Amino acid sequence: MSIMFDKLFRQFAQFYESFNPSYFIIAVVALSQGVQHLADLSINYMLKDDFGLSPAMMGLYLSYTTTPWIVKPFWGLITDSKPLFGYRRKSYIILFGIFDALGWIALSKYGTDSLYSALLLLFLIQLSTCFVNVVGEAILVEVAAQASRQQTNFQHGASKNVSIFFGVRAFGTLISAFFSGALLHYFTKQEIFMMTAAFPSLLVLVSFFYVEEKVDPRALDQNDRRNNTMQCIKDFWTFFQNPLIYKPVALIFCFMMAPSSSTIMFFFYTQVLGFEPSFLGQLKFVYALSTILGVLLYNNYLKDVPFKKIFITTTILYYFCYQSMIILVTRKNVEWGINDKFFCLGDSVMLQLVGELNLTPILVLACRMCPKNIEATMYAMLMSTINFGSTLGSQWGALFLIMLGVNQNDYSKLWLFIILTGVFILMPLPWVGVVQEDKILKSRDQQLEETKQKDCESDTVSTSNLRQEDDQQQLLSENEQQKS
Repeated sequence: MSIMFDKLFRQFAQFYESFNPSYFIIAVVALSQGVQHLADLSINYMLKDDFGLSPAMMGLYLSYTTTPWIVKPFWGLITDSKPLFGYRRKSYIILFGIFDALGWIALSKYGTDSLYSALLLLFLIQLSTCFVNVVGEAILVEVAAQASRQQTNFQHGASKNVSIFFGVRAFGTLISAFFSGALLHYFTKQEIFMMTAAFPSLLVLVSFFYVEEKVDPRALDQNDRRNNTMQCIKDFWTFFQNPLIYKPVALIFCFMMAPSSSTIMFFFYTQVLGFEPSFLGQLKFVYALSTILGVLLYNNYLKDVPFKKIFITTTILYYFCYQSMIILVTRKNVEWGINDKFFCLGDSVMLQLVGELNLTPILVLACRMCPKNIEATMYAMLMSTINFGSTLGSQWGALFLIMLGVNQNDYSKLWLFIILTGVFILMPLPWVGVVQEDKILKSRDQQLEETKQKDCESDTVSTSNLRQEDDQQQLLSENEQQKS
């Protein structure tokens, strides 16, 4: 017992010594994003019951509302190169946090009037949440880059920061999942939407206290690479053209394109198994708990394991966990005397835990690949690759459902859907060799050195320009004094 407490004390001491105040705003952004999942079940029931959508159409429509997550590099480019009211990060969090809260309020008032108004408001909410997420991840990458200059092992810094962000977000999801199902028994969907508006509002209030270095407008000239949008695009494109970069990105994209089964399983749970909102909330709680457990396992025991090894192992494990759903949809678990709820809880734990261990190394790799001055743009591009793959996965899933004739009235071929879509999980494995971690880091460090040299040159030019402006102002004042 004393050894365990001693280890915990040493870990706390190490965290305290390396604590960066930016961790606080990162945590608040992640927590707000996670807690907003409070409305997920309400949205699903709104689309299913109020608008009568089929599983395939629900998946398609929800994928359309997530379009802002596909163009994350554009939002990253804006926050990297265009300060708002003197701040690159703070002002954007406040502005889009307000839009996010207004979106939820409008959804509670007008969301159920028509399908198109509901989808439009969901799109606005996703856009606002996405922009805030981009800014939070940009701060995350900046903190990781600062830590890398103070320690030799950037892998540890990247894994710690990714674990903090996604761990806190999972904790927020855990809190919302605990209440999401039960709240539907006592409140209407509209009232839950209104409750959800409180979380981005809280983020806005907290953001006013975030301390960020204010950008001097006089120092903003086109010689500063951070303020030159075209230069940011050139830096991004130069870095992305490297085969060491775009090949792993292509691998990640292909991996995330696996067809999704989430919407059809929601219908199966509610219509065939008769699960109530309270139990669906318990399932979401288990998902979030498994996510946190996966983050902790990776950060404490697996962060030093090579990417290829952990990716191949967890992908194969995830495939078998995914295929285990065939037991549920063919009702074999009932023949074996296993209760539906018990089976779903156990299966969800394994599926989400292995899935998180499978995804976290990808997120860490994305964090490690980001170069200086375009942190938000590059990381957003990598994350948008994941999101775009997931969106296509939802659409692929809807297409497979239509082709197989699986819908809310016929689940007879759902087992075949699971078998066919499971093949996509294994397809990227033969190309995992394109990820060469050591060479990626060397390429990133080389780009960092080149950027430092160019920044020094731009700083010199900026300083000389400022001095010229000061000299001109001094001459003008002297001339005015002589005239007077």
